[in-house]
Amino acid sequence: MNQFDTRYEIRLADSSDIDLIMDFIDKYWKKGHIMSQDRDLFRYEYQDGNQINFILAIDRKTQLLEGIFGFIKCSDTKDVKKKDIWGSMWKVRETGENMPLLGIELAKRVFDITRCRTQIGNGANPNTTIPLRRLYFHDRTVRMRQYYKLNPDIEEFKIALVKKRPVILQENHSDTKIMLLNSINEVKENFNIESINSIPYKDSWYVNKRYFCHPYYHYSVYGLKNQCGKVGALMMARVIECNGSRILRMVDYMGDQRLFSGMRNTLDKIMKEMNLEYMDFYTYGFEKQYLWDAGFSYRSDDDPNIIPNYFEPFLRENVDIWAHYKLDGTMFFKADGDQDRPNKRMEKKQGGQGEL
Repeated sequence: MNQFDTRYEIRLADSSDIDLIMDFIDKYWKKGHIMSQDRDLFRYEYQDGNQINFILAIDRKTQLLEGIFGFIKCSDTKDVKKKDIWGSMWKVRETGENMPLLGIELAKRVFDITRCRTQIGNGANPNTTIPLRRLYFHDRTVRMRQYYKLNPDIEEFKIALVKKRPVILQENHSDTKIMLLNSINEVKENFNIESINSIPYKDSWYVNKRYFCHPYYHYSVYGLKNQCGKVGALMMARVIECNGSRILRMVDYMGDQRLFSGMRNTLDKIMKEMNLEYMDFYTYGFEKQYLWDAGFSYRSDDDPNIIPNYFEPFLRENVDIWAHYKLDGTMFFKADGDQDRPNKRMEKKQGGQGEL
């Protein structure tokens, strides 16, 4: 036991702690936050059997909850060499009575308690979390890159603010075919998820939970076919409707990145058929040449256009997403961790996965 254990009970939460954690989020994270209001969403994100994926610090004298560190599993593997997690809500009650660096101690304990290979963070606050991860954990910190592809047939943009259409690079002559996969069984029949040794490691359990079983959002899971006609990669996407218009967001990708370079014609067809304003793709670690080949442009600091990220509520502004990691080859996508989730209460989706 160290000095923190003398003062606090630091442990993994269980289902009996749900109300306690939700109340803490409402009082000390943000009043009315969705995770303090929607119990079903909270359980979807953090419950794993009777376990709740939060590290708690409870004062031994007062029995008050003083700090939380939430995390989300990237897979259901028991292999510690592949067991990765995303950090989530990280907060210590701001009083002068708590021990200094209690929050840092909670973040350190997650390694011992979960036995994870690595703990990754995306959507991190650049003013607080990012400098703390650099200082105390020696993490590498990066800003995710947002790429976008405008519909050339759209004259009036209602979601994006387009001041200058980017110059599209010369077309790549490869042509990747895709197929819509409507269930995790169809995915398994066509693609071996577990064979992809990515960082973070994602498995069938994760893909099923994240994209086929989400309580509110409809995702489309596509198989990208190689020259032999076999699925060599998965692409996950979500349609967003706003201001009488719609866009498509690529939120995850698994497998051979080279197949994305041949997606230009297919994506142009989808864009035209759905009358999309644009498509966008937040990522870090994805080969940029393949995105350019598919007709995407990078939203650099010098780009005069606005490609929004927030829709609940809608904010017409550019948003930088910051991330931290340790291991070489770590990749980030928009739906990783708790980034692509509702920010307000909504009706649960009906039926199965929506289709494009």
